[in-house]
Amino acid sequence: MLTRRKEPFRYSITPPMICWLEIKEIDQVPLKGKLAEVDLINISKSGCRIRTGLNLYASSHAIQANIHMKLSEDLHIFNGQIRWQKEVEPDVFDYGISLQLDGSEKETINAELRTLAGSRRIIVN
Repeated sequence: MLTRRKEPFRYSITPPMICWLEIKEIDQVPLKGKLAEVDLINISKSGCRIRTGLNLYASSHAIQANIHMKLSEDLHIFNGQIRWQKEVEPDVFDYGISLQLDGSEKETINAELRTLAGSRRIIVN
């Protein structure tokens, strides 16, 4: 499990929010991915945790993916890389995704998180 968190906290989404995972590349081989519904467990400006029944064998593959999420009103698509995988119960997996965001995308996430905080949908960890 590799982690390089730099932020002091993450925001837990309560209850988990539905978003979509699109696999773009496995081991530097481009794919035309389909959207898979996943649960967004937590998020920060540089990463997120998702939960799904899909076993992507991330420990043995380099996986680039897009996360399609609607935190408040608008649908956003963020580029990321799966950094780790953990089986939390039989056939249910958590994935840590390192988001590869530019400055404006980080600001977008900050604004969306403030909106969620106002509606008490997130918890600061």
